[in-house]
Amino acid sequence: MTGPTFGAQLLTLPQIFADRLFTIPDYQRGYAWEERQVAELLKDLDHMLRGSVAHRHYTGTLVLGRPKDGAPGEYHVVDGQQRLTTIVILLRLLADHLPEKEQPDFGSLYIRRGDIGSDRAVLRLNSDTRQFFERVVLANGSHGGEPVTLEAHERLHKARKLIEAWIGGHINSGVPVQRIKAALEKELGFLVYAPAEDAETGIMFEVINNRGKPLSELEKVKNYLIYACVKLGAKSLRADIDEDWSAILKDLNAAKKTSPSDEGAFLRYCMVVHFKLNKTDSQYGYDQLKKRMEIDTIAVDEREKNRNIEAMSAFVKFVKLAALWYARLYGKKHERLDPRVVAVLENIRGQERHASIMPLFLALVIGNDGRGEPLTRLLGLLERVNFRVYMARNITKRNDTGQGELYGYAAAYYHKELLASIPVELRNLKSRCIESEHDALEYKLVDFGLEYAPDSMFEASFSLDKDSYDDFYCWSGLRYFFVNYEQEIQPNKTIQIDKITTGRSEGKSADYLSIEHLWAVDHRSLEGENNRASDKFEKRRLGNFVLLELRLNIQAGKSDLSDKIANYVGNKDEPSTDLEQVRKIVKDARLVLKQMHGHTRSKNYYRDLHRKINDLAEKRLVKFALKRWSLKEYLGFEELRLQAEAGWEDDE
Repeated sequence: MTGPTFGAQLLTLPQIFADRLFTIPDYQRGYAWEERQVAELLKDLDHMLRGSVAHRHYTGTLVLGRPKDGAPGEYHVVDGQQRLTTIVILLRLLADHLPEKEQPDFGSLYIRRGDIGSDRAVLRLNSDTRQFFERVVLANGSHGGEPVTLEAHERLHKARKLIEAWIGGHINSGVPVQRIKAALEKELGFLVYAPAEDAETGIMFEVINNRGKPLSELEKVKNYLIYACVKLGAKSLRADIDEDWSAILKDLNAAKKTSPSDEGAFLRYCMVVHFKLNKTDSQYGYDQLKKRMEIDTIAVDEREKNRNIEAMSAFVKFVKLAALWYARLYGKKHERLDPRVVAVLENIRGQERHASIMPLFLALVIGNDGRGEPLTRLLGLLERVNFRVYMARNITKRNDTGQGELYGYAAAYYHKELLASIPVELRNLKSRCIESEHDALEYKLVDFGLEYAPDSMFEASFSLDKDSYDDFYCWSGLRYFFVNYEQEIQPNKTIQIDKITTGRSEGKSADYLSIEHLWAVDHRSLEGENNRASDKFEKRRLGNFVLLELRLNIQAGKSDLSDKIANYVGNKDEPSTDLEQVRKIVKDARLVLKQMHGHTRSKNYYRDLHRKINDLAEKRLVKFALKRWSLKEYLGFEELRLQAEAGWEDDE
């Protein structure tokens, strides 16, 4: 090797890159820098270009590992991949502006090296982003046959555009390209550490976890697992973790759950189920993992060492399965799944609020291998309980009410310990007894649902009090409610969940479904309309809302009711609504308009008109809700509880 010794001094880019190749291992996440971080690096370069720096500017630290089976001069980038990747993009774009005779040597040093046919990128990203990086970002920037499929792809492409504009701006303003090249090659300084052994690389993980830009809990856990593998000499497990972590990141990308908060929540749910952590401890997954695996203590006891290697392997496999189910739930990765399971997944995905039920969801799908009648039945019950307790209006004051209980059920069910928590008298009944973990969870969930959202409270949640200032339009569960209502009254028509989760700006008038007011908020047919409390109250009620095709809403606008319903029904030239609930509203409106025919158009006319329509609609909607999210078909176990409390058994 001709380059200087790493770690001894601040090194320049030519010193770092000379005769060396760099690879981002697959266990590393994809490119994560946003525009802000790229802009900050470019701002540092601006300062250098404006002055005459007599010393090297400390730019960052690189931690590299030397794989034993790697090519000569190849290093794995353990830390610093974001900065290194961004600088390589900068060097690549700068090369286009250099004199033609300088470009081959410059490109060979920083961009691509080797004989034609056996050349490779000097910096290889992980397998998720490698092809996009080399064929798009390091090429001409055109997507061509390489579509943006991951957030990391999008970030790389944005970084390229930002850097391209920065270079062009400086050159157009008269900054010589050689001045920019000199700033990059002579004034940027890096501290580079390249431990000789894997064990030393492992030690670096702990240092990295506690300095610089904070890592997510998931990243810290991955680092610690690799560190543990190195300390314990578990080479094959380390290789498995590299491979499995790549699959984990791919599935989280497919689920679009890659922000630090999303990754933190995902890890928390895994820790709850796999390690039986309570709600509080699960928030500190990294610390909890270290407590369970005291590496220095474990390493001296062969039996403990083997036990912990097996435990690490089992945990990584669980996390991998959990990420796959994230992709199935949020990313619609439904290949080879039972259609009955897919149907429940679609409903759960549409609910949006999942924080309290996700550990149970993972315990169910992983514990049952994603199939079977008990799974579909219990997932259906979970969807009902989640809607009643966490989505219905004004049921719970906090989004995490009862969350600790559900977390406990998830861990106990997954580890087959829930049945033991059921009172003996319920397990020994002669009929309808609780005799399996599935039965035990069903009993617990029904009891939970009835405790926090009894039928009387659930029914009342769909009505407004006269003195209430609530508005059903602000209810986050409104669209989900009406899509389920449409599926109930028109079972042969499939309404995809995407139509309630897609933003209006992404939708088209032909297929986007929105929630609209029947009595328009700004409709002023008579003097004083909309200004009285009684008018506003009627406009806030559940019965004043309907799921409607965007094209019909645009056409109707803020028209009078009679004009609206004519528009909804349509004519021979314009197709009418495809939604049965709209047809029911039209029927109600025509009935009430007929009843009020001849009434004086006083200031109370529209209020009374819409009050009658609201009453009809709400009666129908409440009846639907009590049926759709009923727990009665699961109530056999509630009856058992009452029997046990009364001290007698049903011998039928």
